[in-house]
This record gives sequence, structure tokens and C-alpha cells, in this order.
Amino acid sequence: MNYGVERSWATEPLFGGQPHRGIKMPKPYQFAGAEYALARDHCLVADQMGLGKSCEAMLIDNSIEAGRTLIICPASLRLNWIREIRLWTTRKNPTICVLLTGKDDINLDVDFLIVSYSLLLNDHIHGALLSVNWDHIVMDEAHALKDPTGNQRTKAICGHAFRGDWTPGVIEDVGRMTLMTGTPMPNQPLEVYNAIAILDWSAIDYMSIGQFREEYYTFGGGFVTIGRGKLRKMKWSHNVRNVPTNLDDLQQRLRSSIMVRRLKADVLADLPQEEWIPFPLIATGKIRKALKHEGWKQAERMYEMDAHAFDAGIPVDGAISTARRELGEAKAPLVIEYVEQLLSEGAEKIVVAAWHRGVLALLYDKLKAHNPVYLDGGTTPRKKQEAVDAFQQSDDIRLIIGQTLTIGEGHNLTAAQDVVLAEPDWVPGKNDQVLARIARIGQEGAYCRGHIPVVPDTLDERILGTSIRKDKNIHAALDLRDSLV
Repeated sequence: MNYGVERSWATEPLFGGQPHRGIKMPKPYQFAGAEYALARDHCLVADQMGLGKSCEAMLIDNSIEAGRTLIICPASLRLNWIREIRLWTTRKNPTICVLLTGKDDINLDVDFLIVSYSLLLNDHIHGALLSVNWDHIVMDEAHALKDPTGNQRTKAICGHAFRGDWTPGVIEDVGRMTLMTGTPMPNQPLEVYNAIAILDWSAIDYMSIGQFREEYYTFGGGFVTIGRGKLRKMKWSHNVRNVPTNLDDLQQRLRSSIMVRRLKADVLADLPQEEWIPFPLIATGKIRKALKHEGWKQAERMYEMDAHAFDAGIPVDGAISTARRELGEAKAPLVIEYVEQLLSEGAEKIVVAAWHRGVLALLYDKLKAHNPVYLDGGTTPRKKQEAVDAFQQSDDIRLIIGQTLTIGEGHNLTAAQDVVLAEPDWVPGKNDQVLARIARIGQEGAYCRGHIPVVPDTLDERILGTSIRKDKNIHAALDLRDSLV
């Protein structure tokens, strides 16, 4: 096996490890991960969710003796990063500036500046970040860069050309980049393209997006976008590269050049195995009515033509979005009964996630007796952290209820062993992100279970089945070891 590939799996360092503060001792695999990164100019730390990637980023930061470090993360994790810095940095009395709003004063004369991805779109903040040279840029939950065509957030980081003029991104002049994500390709191989391009484009021989698609996808039927602006529409084609292939080669390139990735089974032998448990729901009158919504007919037509129609690029909005919300609301009473049953059978604490706020409101109202804490996309960072801390520390709080994306980003919820996804997502990585909140360092329970409500013999069930098959493609591109040389 290629030496670089072999070290990308390493659970023990070759040498003694990197400097750390000493409050907590990093685990051997974290030393090995930082060692892999330090042997390269830049690195993608893609350890499975829950293995402590922030510690590895700080070990790298300590080793290069960075003078000025920029940390870019989801808004909900900004305050948590203050804790991580203070826990692992070797800098004495580190100075930290956290930007919470676009109106905050920007202090660039600090050791660490923490900013959310969304605030990078603020022209004043973006200009200020470009005015200095960064020794180290850390991007947490770096699958935020997954859009291969480059959304506004990606352009703010990587830079972009417009009518012949180049607008630089915040990585324009940086000493070292460390990207962190447990899901480098949440849904399909193309989503890792931007990460490769900015860390070491030579790893894929400077392929364009089109060449990457030719290399790692074969032909299948699917939808394509034609036209622009108001004339833009979806059209079916039998000649679309949308079936992943050659994934052993992609993994070989990733691991030999930029990516260190270990699985929980490799490094935490005592951590319980994660498992997904579907629980069938009786088709009540409300559920049957919800399934008659026109949006399900649209989704059915799309699915029959292309089982991968809901991958990136196909909008799930309008009638389909309304249909999903109405089904979620119709399922809610049965999901509530299921949560009550888990609690009565001995589950001490449960994480409950849903997509739509209407569904969340139903869950919260009917489960108030268990003193739940709550967070969604509108909850302030401080309130989110307070909710997480209360759930982790108080025996009186048995539930945390939150929006899927919000609750799935970086929080430590190891006080629970059960996750109930009231509205499971059709993108496997988003479901895995939520389960990873409990299946991580600090979990001392005997199991980690994700519970998914399913109405048998419906399109919702079939799409979730397709989602599981997508997960297998992702596994082949990241974790299948036997095929590597």
C-alpha cells in the first residue's frame, strides 16, 4: 500500500506527538492525524464525526507556531470554538475575537479570530480579513464548500473572476489551511472537488470540474438544467454522468495527497456501534391525506425517471417542500408517541430533530412534560450553547429538540444514546451528522441508535432506501480499504 495512504489510516504517531497545553491529553490517533497534516502544505482532516478534529487542528496550529489564526465555522459553533482554543492551544493567555454580527468591531490584532461562513459575505468583514496575512486558516464543517460551481460563500473563501476581474478570497495569502469535516462528500463525489482544488489541485492532475465528472461518473438517466434566469428549467436526459464510478482511484488520490481519515471502529474500540432503526408508522387518516398532496405526485414522477433526482442540483421546493412539511406534521403525533415510549422504556435522554418549524412546534408542545430545551436556525449562538450545556449537565432535562441542520453541526450531545429523526433527510450525510452528536468521544452508553419513522409502501420509504444506497457510494470513495494499493 502507498505509504501516504497507509499513514492516512494511522492510529499511532511515528514520533512523540505535537505540543499541547496539558489540560487534556490528546489521543494517539490525534497525534498521528496532526503528524500526517504537518507532512503536507495543507490538509483535509476528515476523521469520522465525533473523533475530535478540533484537537488535531490545534495541534497543527501549535506545531507551526502560528501568529495569527482565522477560524471559519458555522454560526452555531463560534462560542464552542473559544472552549476548544483554550483547551488545546499552547499560546499563553490567547487573545480571541469572535464576530457575532456584521456590526461587530473587528480586532485583527489577536491570536485567533472566529467568524461564521455567512459573515464572510459581509463586504466590510471580508475586506478586513483580506487586509492581513493569516498564518493558519481552519475551516470547520468544511463541506460548506461542497457546491462545485461555487456559491457566494465559496467565492468569498476561494475568490472568483467576474468579467475579467479577479476578486480574491480569504485564502489568497495564507501560510497553511486545515479543512475539517466528517462528511467531505455528504451526497456525492463531486462535492469534494473544491476541497481538493484549494488544498492540492495536483492530487487530481489539475482536472477541471468537467474532467472530474468524466473520471468519476458514468452515464445514467437524469435531469439537466437548461436555459438561464427566468428561462431556466429542468429537462430529462438519458445521457447524464450521474452514476459514481472509479471511486477506489479517488480515495487513493485523496489519502495519498491531502486527506487523513480514521473511523470510530479504528480508534475507539469501546465506542458502541451506531445503528439506524426504522420504525413503521400506521397510515392514519392525516398521513393518507398528506400523501395525496400534489407535491408527492411531482416527486413520484421525478423519482420514477431518476432515483437520484433529489441529489444536489435538483431543488426540493414549492409543492414538494409543502408535501414534505404536511407529511411531517401528520407523522408528528405518532413520533411523539414513539418518543414517549422510548422514555418509558428507560431512555434517559433523547435528541429529537426535524426539518420544519411547524413540526418542531408540535413536538415541543406535546413533549413539554419532559422539560425539553430547544434550538433552531433562529436561536442565537449563546442560547444554542446554553441549551446544549443544559441538556448535557441537567438530569431534569431529558430532551433536546432542534432543527436538523442546526442540531447536527458540531455539538456534543453524548448525554443521550438515542436520536429520533422526525423528518429524516433525503441526503444521508445530514442524517449521519445528527447521529454523530451522540456517537463521539465521551459517549459511555452501551449503544447509539438513530430512529427513523417510515410509512411502509410509500415514496417516502423508497427515497430513504435510495439514500442508504448513496451512503454506500460515499463509503466506497472514502473508507473502503481493501481496494487500495
